[in-house]
Amino acid sequence: MDGAMISVASMVAGAVTNPFGDGFYQGDRAAPLEAATACAGVYGNGAYPGYAGQLLVDAATGASYNANGARGRKYLLPALYDPDTAACTTLV
Repeated sequence: MDGAMISVASMVAGAVTNPFGDGFYQGDRAAPLEAATACAGVYGNGAYPGYAGQLLVDAATGASYNANGARGRKYLLPALYDPDTAACTTLV
């Protein structure tokens, strides 16, 4: 389910920022990176290639997460590029 949420969150972020219209994109206009694509593999603070970052851990299942949803559900969502800070921004 986390994989599905990551894909949906990335698509929504890309649609909302609209990199090919008047929205946000990073890099050269000929090969732009969308807001979620610019932060691939980043899910928590301190992330680097091969390490997803500092995440919360569900005590009951041992699963990592960074977002709380309705009815106590927990999700792992990708970081998004923040043009104000020029860095990837995460929820935790």
